[in-house]
Amino acid sequence: MHGITQWRKHSKQPFAHQQLYGNSTSGGLNAVGDIFSYNPGTNDYTTLYSMDSLSGYYPRGPIIKASNNNSLFGMTNNGGLFDKGVFYEFNLTNNTYTKRHDFDITSGQLPNGGVMQSTVNNKIYGMTTSGGTNSGGVIFSYDIPTTTFSIVHDFSFFTGWTTFGTMRQASNGLLYGMAFGGGAGGYGVIFSLDPTNNNYTVVHNFNGTDGSAPWCQLIEVGGILYGCTTQGGVNNNKGVIFKYQISNNTMTKLHDFDTPTGASPYGNVMMASDGNLYGMANSGGTNSLGVIYKFDLTTNTYTVIYNGSFASGGLPYADFIEYSGATPVNEIDKKENVISIFPNPTSGTINIQVNNFTKPSTLIFTNVLGQEVMQIPLTEPALQLELDLTPGLYFYTTTSSSRSAGRLVVE
Repeated sequence: MHGITQWRKHSKQPFAHQQLYGNSTSGGLNAVGDIFSYNPGTNDYTTLYSMDSLSGYYPRGPIIKASNNNSLFGMTNNGGLFDKGVFYEFNLTNNTYTKRHDFDITSGQLPNGGVMQSTVNNKIYGMTTSGGTNSGGVIFSYDIPTTTFSIVHDFSFFTGWTTFGTMRQASNGLLYGMAFGGGAGGYGVIFSLDPTNNNYTVVHNFNGTDGSAPWCQLIEVGGILYGCTTQGGVNNNKGVIFKYQISNNTMTKLHDFDTPTGASPYGNVMMASDGNLYGMANSGGTNSLGVIYKFDLTTNTYTVIYNGSFASGGLPYADFIEYSGATPVNEIDKKENVISIFPNPTSGTINIQVNNFTKPSTLIFTNVLGQEVMQIPLTEPALQLELDLTPGLYFYTTTSSSRSAGRLVVE
């Protein structure tokens, strides 16, 4: 199973209709993958579409919901006209699946990641592991209004070769990603892509000691990108955790994985609400079945919090998500203003829904240090605005109801 996407629907009952979307690499009517939805409030799981050889199958990355239409977008690793994978759209209004591109040797093939949407131009971006002019994969864009698929970069050995994972837009508007191999030493690279002009730049060449063969995608917190590599480091090629400072293009290794405490991570690191990084390593640990780990950025301390085992699970090959759960409607006083904010996480634009609106109030945002960073007057039951906040975790409440409180992640 890959990439669960969270989307909160408009509703007069906040949190009761929160919907999650995802896809699987097997299962469905044809046992080759499906697109599904899950409502944690009602515990309802629904198969939305069963994949097949012609429509594409074996998706290996997350799906996204586009901000400017009511569709999910994703890719499959196989299937399609040339059996090289497809880029698809699933319309949530009419439950219609449409192939938007059949990958082939020329336009890129065998994608092993997901797509993302740039807030700069609202285009969808994705990568493939091979194909293209130099056979090293491509970066492509897709314009939703015109349904135009375009190749914006062909990877080469010297600028990065074979990409896994998904690109991420940083606070400076650039898209960042990693290539598994290639670069100055052949150990892989971190790169940026400017969506305004498609300018591709290698911002860091891995050298083996500071990591090699990155598989995951990057996350950003406060102008810093965090990630890991599956190989490299000083402990017999077991991988590393690193950070990359966007403002000064500085990469710093934070931790060298090893066999006793976890090795070879194939999933992403995640920044939790407690300010620590969490992740999973595929091998190593007490039982040689991988570990779940925590990395404290304040003390630079790595801690194993779970050792994989045959009895309770091992060999993790995925990512964490943090989910606070649904709030039952019957626990909320309906006489008070109740706030629903979506999407969450957000890249900047949010919708605010004030359910059971009774009187004007003020929405207050604070950072993880408890410092107030923004106030928004709530004079009507619904509004949309662009947040002027740096990426990170924020808490919100209103002056009219202490129960209208929650957390918002700005990416």
